[in-house]
Amino acid sequence: MNFNNELENLIKANIPAVQIVTYEWQRLYGFCVGIAQENELDLFTWSVTSGCKKWDKEKRNFTNENDEKDPLDILEWFKEEDKKNCIFILEDFHPFITNNNFEVIRQIREICRIDSSLKKTLIIQTPFNLNVKEFEKEIPLLEIELPNEETLEAIVESITDNLEYDNKPNSEDKREIVSASKGLSIMEAEWTYRKIIADKNRLTKYEVPSIVQEKEQIIKKSGVLEYFHPQGDFREVGGMENLKDWLEKRGKAFTKDARDFGLISPKGVMLLGIPGCGKSLVSKTIANEWKLPLLKLDLGNVFGSLVGESEARMREALKLSEAIAPSILWIDEIEKGLSGISDGGDSGTSAKVFGTLLTWMQEKKNEVFVISTANKIEALPPELLRKGRFDEIFFVDLPSSNERKEIFKIHIEKKEREISKFDLDRLSTLSIGFSGAEIEEAVNEALFIAYNNSREIETKDIEAALKETFPLSKTMADNIKDLRTWAKVRARFASTGDSEELPKSNEKIPTLAQEKHNPFIK
Repeated sequence: MNFNNELENLIKANIPAVQIVTYEWQRLYGFCVGIAQENELDLFTWSVTSGCKKWDKEKRNFTNENDEKDPLDILEWFKEEDKKNCIFILEDFHPFITNNNFEVIRQIREICRIDSSLKKTLIIQTPFNLNVKEFEKEIPLLEIELPNEETLEAIVESITDNLEYDNKPNSEDKREIVSASKGLSIMEAEWTYRKIIADKNRLTKYEVPSIVQEKEQIIKKSGVLEYFHPQGDFREVGGMENLKDWLEKRGKAFTKDARDFGLISPKGVMLLGIPGCGKSLVSKTIANEWKLPLLKLDLGNVFGSLVGESEARMREALKLSEAIAPSILWIDEIEKGLSGISDGGDSGTSAKVFGTLLTWMQEKKNEVFVISTANKIEALPPELLRKGRFDEIFFVDLPSSNERKEIFKIHIEKKEREISKFDLDRLSTLSIGFSGAEIEEAVNEALFIAYNNSREIETKDIEAALKETFPLSKTMADNIKDLRTWAKVRARFASTGDSEELPKSNEKIPTLAQEKHNPFIK
């Protein structure tokens, strides 16, 4: 059921009070005006700055009704028995329903007990969900979803109505503009279009990059999501053939043809493994391969100081990812954002946020592909790893001999050097136990060595850089061994072939405290 039908049903049922979470006052007004006219009800609004206004059906606007600015007094006014057959919107009422205003909360709870025959409904509009405990059992909570394509197209037509014919979008332009605008609220879309028109005096498909750029900034303001431009492709990812093959088979699953064939949209994939081995790189390249928008969710920024704020931020981020679907939601190093679950040090906030995420992953209907990466399996809650959350769990190991050659080739060619001048076999032999990130840094260091000696880069420069590098695998040898044992039973390997045995070292290696703990050794 959509928002309009749900709200109308509540009003028809004479529910005394409803909380609506939205920033979009225009759409809320539009819904309420339509419902009031359809059901022959009066419509009032109130704000702390404007007082009370009444909708004039003839003039099609709001007129002054009551100058009262005190929230308690205006609630008392609404409670009066002569106020009936009406809808009353309290705009931005959230500052008045905190613990410091218990009298207001009590007054609203008493409104919930008024005679249903009076046929009046109080709408408490807030920009975010405050999770007022006193309201949980008595007041329904609704959220206005982000605008759909039809609504966005209506905004485009309204904004461009006065433009000259050649500067207006045609049907194809509108489709591209609307597609680029998904995820924006009505107000955000409107001022984005107006800003572009003010600058270029037109709004066509050629302005789509400008819309995307504005959307990036809007999404970034949330502090939780970051919009990534798709970059690179699988040719820039060395090795991981099993993972790339699995992803390529699912790249077309978001099309109408795929749905008609009977395919269900992929849920997502979890990439577990050793740091620096390409998990984040794969996440970025998937979006470009599949031609889908990529949103990065920063779990660390989800947590807020107010009660209920963290869960609200998580819901808002998930709602936005659904609004621009089909899309990809990337959660990098997910274990860091869930670190508070086991110790309960944050009064259960982490567990609530995690529960919100799990429920959404299990029940989401929109085509949002979730790609999550993690370095520490022991820090992940077991519920996250069970089947049904993700379509598959892949283990990303250290690169094999052939994969290291491929990685060297990728990074050397990125520097616009002739690959035939380098001994890849020797470099691969010298880099056993190196991650892809460590190999990339070795190539970068070799460039510094060659440049400092005023000559072109050679194999010996990369050799020298490798010898000066202390790979992470030396300090994590035991962890990697046990991690591989775990992955053989619980995950699929991203690469083909067997794992390469790490070189043994008699050198005594100092170990950090956090590296000593190994959850796989019982």
